[in-house]
Amino acid sequence: MLVRVRRVHAALLNRGDCTPGELADLLDGLRREVQALPSGVPDADTPPREEYRDLRASIAGAWPEPGFYDPATGRALGHCDLPDEIGDALDDLTDLALDLGTALALADTDEADALAWLRWSHDSHWGDHVQDVTPHLRWLG
Repeated sequence: MLVRVRRVHAALLNRGDCTPGELADLLDGLRREVQALPSGVPDADTPPREEYRDLRASIAGAWPEPGFYDPATGRALGHCDLPDEIGDALDDLTDLALDLGTALALADTDEADALAWLRWSHDSHWGDHVQDVTPHLRWLG
């Protein structure tokens, strides 16, 4: 499980030759795998997190295509498009990288706590980001 978390986290930060559609598949696969973990609250304290602003800038450099999108369709928004909701793909990807990075930091000291935190944070936060951003990533290709 943590091997998959590391792979997704690395793709978020460094991209390599991963396409937006492949990133969507990685995120969706991780989400399904985490949903199979038992629910619970982790015992460990959350380690210090990387600064959001710096991480967002790094991800924007690695993933220049994703932008604002319509969550209902996943389609990118033009200057005049105003849907009921607006998704921010960079925010989604940055929040995912923060949460997965936290799980990996916990794994350095206690794998069980890392997995518990991964499931808890999925249910309370990052699972929604995956659900929101994957249609946009697939739309991008």
